[in-house]
Amino acid sequence: MEEKLIMSLAEALEMPIKEIKPEDYFRDYEAYSSLTELSVLAMLDSEFGIEVEMKDFNNFKTVRDLINLVSSK
Repeated sequence: MEEKLIMSLAEALEMPIKEIKPEDYFRDYEAYSSLTELSVLAMLDSEFGIEVEMKDFNNFKTVRDLINLVSSK
């Protein structure tokens, strides 16, 4: 599950997979923007069946937070 999330996140950010680390703050990536945020929310819904409200999504800070979210479902 972790690998699939990182692959999907790398695709949304248009970054190499090897540059994404679980401890990273994903909003700090240079490629991150409001459009990327929408892509990540859509990816969570379409690929993992997880709908997250924007206000709740703001509580997630690191890639590990997203991994934990996906793993808990």
